[in-house]
Amino acid sequence: MNKRTIGILILLAVVTFYTLGTGFPFFYRFLYVIILALVLGLGWAWINLQGLEVRLTRLAHRGQVGGYLEGQIQVINRLRLPKSWLEVKEMSDLPGYTTGRGIALVRDQSRSWRIETYLARRGVYRTGRIEVTSQDPFGLFRLSRRFLEPQQYVVFPATEPLPDLDPRFAFLPSDRRVTRRSDHITPESSGVREYVYGDSFRQIHWPYTARMNNLMVKEFDMGLSAESWVLLDMQRSAHLGDDPVDNTEELTVTLAASLISRMEQLSMPVGLAASGDQTWLLRPSAGPSHVGNLMEALAAVRARGNLTLERFIYDLQPHLSRFNTLTVITPTRRTEWIPALSSLRRDGVNVAVIYVDPAEFGAAGEAQSPLDFLFSNEIPVYRVKRGQPFNEALQLPLYGEPYPYSAAGAGSEPAYGFAGGPVAGGPDSGDGADSAAFSYSYQPPQAPAQSPTHSTQEAGR
Repeated sequence: MNKRTIGILILLAVVTFYTLGTGFPFFYRFLYVIILALVLGLGWAWINLQGLEVRLTRLAHRGQVGGYLEGQIQVINRLRLPKSWLEVKEMSDLPGYTTGRGIALVRDQSRSWRIETYLARRGVYRTGRIEVTSQDPFGLFRLSRRFLEPQQYVVFPATEPLPDLDPRFAFLPSDRRVTRRSDHITPESSGVREYVYGDSFRQIHWPYTARMNNLMVKEFDMGLSAESWVLLDMQRSAHLGDDPVDNTEELTVTLAASLISRMEQLSMPVGLAASGDQTWLLRPSAGPSHVGNLMEALAAVRARGNLTLERFIYDLQPHLSRFNTLTVITPTRRTEWIPALSSLRRDGVNVAVIYVDPAEFGAAGEAQSPLDFLFSNEIPVYRVKRGQPFNEALQLPLYGEPYPYSAAGAGSEPAYGFAGGPVAGGPDSGDGADSAAFSYSYQPPQAPAQSPTHSTQEAGR
């Protein structure tokens, strides 16, 4: 109720008092005029909301930070009476979302306009409900009516390209094709053989059958055995930063999204583990739909967890094997989680750490940095500073050297270069039947002669 409505109600009470108290005809006429104005205003505002048809057209229900929420709102008047003083807006909890507009309509008239809102923050929001507000000419009444049902809109975190990503993240000793035959049909074909009784007709390789003039069937293998996990530390006490966008939480999520996006480009199965306001555990897989699920999880996860990083690593251990690589992304200043990571390394799991430097966000200095403990345990660690390009930070680990790899059976030319791009003859250059088996070996770099603290400063420059 606005001030004008309150004022007219007070006036109505005063006029009614004097009308009943004095009985003068003037006050009676004045009272009738006020009542008539109130009835006409209320009726006008109510009729304005009748016979309306509202439509909202939106091409997608998912976006990404840095993009725009686009759509079109259309309002149609289905009554003979004209509509005026209508305010149309979409109700949404999306930050910075404003789509209000005032319109007037005659009979069977349609008004439409495009809406465009910049997506500044990741998250899961509610959009799609339209609210139409009507007002009478005197400004006494404001009535609202809501149209359409709210819908979920997901804003994915931003990603940065990583063309020079260190191959340690993707190509590991287990990154090769398993030669063990599979009894089931898989996407990977290892060869062909003659048909025997009992083989499924679905396995027949018709081009080879025509060439050999004999029924030939395809043999399948298990494909790539290596799987990559990204572990996101979302413990509440580990994160810093008061700005809603520039903080360690958003930086770690953006790092995870960028790494997952790069793994998808390299056709590597990747999974996600995060312990925030709820626990997310998505097993490694490949394909656009799986990556979409990972991005939805990253859009929803929040740094509100109470589970410590070392406890979460131990909980994840049963899901890991020597064919896996685990990348931990954390800004924590604690060191109790490093023995848990070393335990995985002794079990054959390839581990790496992306350390978001908390000192860039105002954290107090520690007597012993987690970087020193990671280096002493020969765990590759990549430090990301505030505002630093990810591609620059993830090229080499601290105290690191270029990735020493070898390609068995590929001659003198490796199947993958340092930047991770496929070349002719690599495992992605042809079908599974003609691909050679590639193996990669990683030797931990030797510690430099100077102290770890001095080495950190040199690498940071």
